[in-house]
Amino acid sequence: MPPSSPVAAREWAEKAGLLLNGRLSGLGLRHGFTTRRLGNMKDVSRRREAAELLGIAEPFTLKQVHGITIHDGTAVNASQEGDGWILSRPGVTVAVYTADCVPLYLWSADGTAAGVFHAGWRGTAKRMAQAAVAAFQERLGIPASRLSAATGPHIGPCCYKIGPDVEKEFPESSFVRRDGGVYLDLAAETRRQLIEAGVPAAGIGAPAPCTASHPDDYFSYRRDKQDARLLALLSLERWPS
Repeated sequence: MPPSSPVAAREWAEKAGLLLNGRLSGLGLRHGFTTRRLGNMKDVSRRREAAELLGIAEPFTLKQVHGITIHDGTAVNASQEGDGWILSRPGVTVAVYTADCVPLYLWSADGTAAGVFHAGWRGTAKRMAQAAVAAFQERLGIPASRLSAATGPHIGPCCYKIGPDVEKEFPESSFVRRDGGVYLDLAAETRRQLIEAGVPAAGIGAPAPCTASHPDDYFSYRRDKQDARLLALLSLERWPS
């Protein structure tokens, strides 16, 4: 199921209710980010359907706690707490939930290793992006210079107004200030952290659409105040060449 039509002229494309990243697809890696059209991913049957669209196994998920714990896809159990996965072998599908938080994908230049991570403001303040980069180096021996990254749809600075308690956690470069308010740019802060960790700037994709400002396309907890989730899936299974 290779990508077809572009979304907002960016690097994500939608087909059958899933967003695919052009660079990940270029490496042949099966992955996807669900849209609202596929329903609430807290429903196990919906998760299975999304995986079936990609031709991969039902995904393993985590009890997400807004931290920086990252698990290997080779050692999975149903009760794990954490907010990220790293994969180095095919045959396993992993996923993280989001509903405004950043779904971050990282992958090696040859596509033999990849990861997917969940980072809201708390995880971003704890430097999830840098923890993810470190996991590739420490566990797989893959340096930051050989990694590429993409952030999927999440709440953007157009909509993410914050208070002083959140503002104090981030540098000035992470904010947009307008009309007396402070708005957090999670993509900008994630990019800053990745570059600081050594990921080449040219390998970091453009920001994806805002979940809060596209109600027909994405769930948004801040907008809807409902427990409905999107899902970022990842496998090292390859598309047929």
